[in-house]
Amino acid sequence: MIVIPEIGHFLLILATASTLLCGLFLLAWERPAELYLNHYVRPLSQLSALLALAATATLIYSFLADDFSVAYVANHSNSHLAWFYKVAALWGGHEGSMLFWALGLTLVTAIVGSRPHHPHRFASRAASILALLSFGFLLFILLTSNPFDRLLPAVPVEGRNLNPMLQDIGLILHPPMVFGGYVALAVLFAGAVTALVRGYLRGTELAWLRRWNLLAWFMLTLGNLFGSWWAYNELGWGGWWFWDPVENASFIPWLLSTALLHTLYLARTQNAMLLTSVMLCLGGFIVSLVGTFLVRSGIIQSVHAFASDPQRGSGVLILLLATALPALTLLAWQAPVMRRSSPLGGQSRHRLLMVGSLLLVVAALSVLLGTCYPFIYAALDLGSISVGAPYFNTVFIPMALLCCVSMGWVILPPHTTTGLKGTLLALCAIGSALLTLYSGSDRPDWMWMGLLSASWTLVALTLSGHHHWQQSRFDLSLAPWLAHLGVALFVLGATVLTHYEEAVMVRMGPGNGRTLAGYTAVYEQTLEIRERAYQASEAVIRLDSESEQGLTYITPQRRTYLDDRSEVSIAGVYHSPLSDLYISMGPAINQEQFLVRISHKPWVRLLWLGGLLCAFGGLLAWRRSRTTHYQEYNP
Repeated sequence: MIVIPEIGHFLLILATASTLLCGLFLLAWERPAELYLNHYVRPLSQLSALLALAATATLIYSFLADDFSVAYVANHSNSHLAWFYKVAALWGGHEGSMLFWALGLTLVTAIVGSRPHHPHRFASRAASILALLSFGFLLFILLTSNPFDRLLPAVPVEGRNLNPMLQDIGLILHPPMVFGGYVALAVLFAGAVTALVRGYLRGTELAWLRRWNLLAWFMLTLGNLFGSWWAYNELGWGGWWFWDPVENASFIPWLLSTALLHTLYLARTQNAMLLTSVMLCLGGFIVSLVGTFLVRSGIIQSVHAFASDPQRGSGVLILLLATALPALTLLAWQAPVMRRSSPLGGQSRHRLLMVGSLLLVVAALSVLLGTCYPFIYAALDLGSISVGAPYFNTVFIPMALLCCVSMGWVILPPHTTTGLKGTLLALCAIGSALLTLYSGSDRPDWMWMGLLSASWTLVALTLSGHHHWQQSRFDLSLAPWLAHLGVALFVLGATVLTHYEEAVMVRMGPGNGRTLAGYTAVYEQTLEIRERAYQASEAVIRLDSESEQGLTYITPQRRTYLDDRSEVSIAGVYHSPLSDLYISMGPAINQEQFLVRISHKPWVRLLWLGGLLCAFGGLLAWRRSRTTHYQEYNP
């Protein structure tokens, strides 16, 4: 067992060398030797993937075997940790998460490189670019973030344990999806670089980019959804989105990927926005590296950042610059010679698709600016400043409204006249205004925008679905219809939850009760629980409703982890079909009483339902794009 980490380190070195060799094949592009060397792309890329996979397996083995001579294992695990958390601890820290990302890059390089007969050698060339990206990541890991560093001879008897907030199913679901999305964005980056070098994009390459973008969008959608659900359940605040730098780091690429879905549609069907699509392919992966630099370097602090390391921030920055600068230079050099797009003409829906795509890009840049602004402000020696939810909501919500309005206008069936569309939009606006005035919201402008966005989109989807059902074409439009329905439900849930949530902070102990939103929470007793890794005070709270006594019991906990004495609040949640009653325990006030937060969260489950519908729509479109020339949603 003592040599297993050395074997993993050696395999990582071999993987780095093989990716470099595969990447150097790009030097033979447009030369006679290229056709000959292309035969070696496939075996070399597969060898790199196998070596990286074997190296990762040795690190997982070290976790499962409790080999605390490995520094990364000692810092992120202990012998009491459940085996599935030991496996998930692979991406629970800086070194392991970068190795997991690099593993994904080598695997996808092998997948892309295994199709050498793609017309005009597009895939094999893209595989060479991906191999160079893999080489950059692996070299960064070896030089600055080696997960196989040893603590010999001073081997600790016990590890420090995984961060308590990471000991949740969210760690198993959220990071792999986000990293999978980043890896798919890397494929788009490689495809865009290949297209720029060649100076043109054909229909087959556009379809290839679309398939990979659908995969990236699906994974990023699930990644953001699982991250939101994880924060809602684990942090004990009952919030689902905080505009935190870590959240923004995965949300910005999702916005760009969403815009790319629509520009690629225009590129394939109207021969328009080709260069914009190439720029978005480059931008998606670059902003994922920017987000990684911000949250991993420690420049911007975050409650969600569990793998920041300021000493390695310079390495991440070098990796970012080495990736972005050559690509952007190539874009500036080759953009004038790229095949020109056709002007958008004919239907107004195509122009609205273009406007909606550009709004998504502007929204992504606005979120990126708000995320980076504190760092820029401090770098200019102007002091310190924080940018929070008020900025992001003020900037993002109006753009989301404009996107939804243009989306609904495009979705409506073609026989719907402009006058009828305007009438429907006006009715939705008036109805939303009346609901807003009735609610007495403290931010009526935001509530009106949210209700208008959701109601207008739902009306458009209903009419469009009816039209396609009559035309027997609903199966062809099902994937985008579901995705847009998910957006509408998510917006509706977020609007209702934000403006109708009720919350109280009370002192509670045995015999105390509090009524909220038609529910009565009665604190019956406190149980003391002791596990191997933590001890906890668990409140047994009986929940009564207006119609039923003893509806259910909720058992929130206040845990104290034994290794570092950190405290974590584990919420108790009662789920109704649409809403939640959310109870979390704060610190103890005395021997019998605790500070307890009780929240009623109306329609919160629409958030998760809407996100799942979006992801399912993306997955359905991806599956169809692999087997048929899928016809996009075209009312």
